[in-house]
Amino acid sequence: MDEQANTGPKLDVSVKVYPTKESGPLLAFASVNLGGCFAVNGIRIMDTKKGTFIAMPGRKDKEGKYHDLCCPTTKEMRQALNAAILDAYQQAVEKPSVRGALQEAAKEAAERPAPAKERTADKGAR
Repeated sequence: MDEQANTGPKLDVSVKVYPTKESGPLLAFASVNLGGCFAVNGIRIMDTKKGTFIAMPGRKDKEGKYHDLCCPTTKEMRQALNAAILDAYQQAVEKPSVRGALQEAAKEAAERPAPAKERTADKGAR
């Protein structure tokens, strides 16, 4: 019997990232939609001494250990999720938000002095 690699069909993965403004190891939260039929919310993007990693939603047991509530079951799916989430995070961080751009433009406009009005002549001269 021949063994076939179980690569399965390509799964459409869409990611939304919500960066945090707090300092600390938590960089952002992410939500993932898998194939339009299963969503995983509450994924954390963490940055520690060991590097940046994805923490799946989990719960703490009586001993204080965390256990994932849901997780990829294959190495390939874990790698695909990590890549998709970290790519979305990089895009969210690098792309300035529209709100941020508008706020920055308003600050710059407020700091500039108002232009001086020039009077060239009387009302009759045109």
